[in-house]
Amino acid sequence: MSDEKNAEQTDKLGELFTAETDAGETGATAPLPEAEPAWLAGRQQQRPLRTTPRVRWAGIIWGLVFAAGGWCTVWTLLEPDRRAAFRNWILSLDDGGWAIVGALALGALLLLIGLSQGLKAATRSRG
Repeated sequence: MSDEKNAEQTDKLGELFTAETDAGETGATAPLPEAEPAWLAGRQQQRPLRTTPRVRWAGIIWGLVFAAGGWCTVWTLLEPDRRAAFRNWILSLDDGGWAIVGALALGALLLLIGLSQGLKAATRSRG
């Protein structure tokens, strides 16, 4: 951007922010509006500013779950006997067995979500 164009834009911005004073002189800057809305200012007064970083419990919990799942998968796949036993177990499941596995998976998911929300609430109430 050229210096001339930059100077033009600066002049235009200066015109936007200048206002006439009571004596009729130009060049005084008008006060800017409040930086934050009133509802936000009231909210900040209710709760003190956080001084410590927020702990992301869901990330910690899911990271541990995926690490444990990965470890179990590697452990199962390393030995041919364990691989064959797992394959036989999967192939032996009927509809009722798959329903039980699905119910257990759903229960584990709800447990993890509840655990992360409980830890979040406990951390929040401490400060």
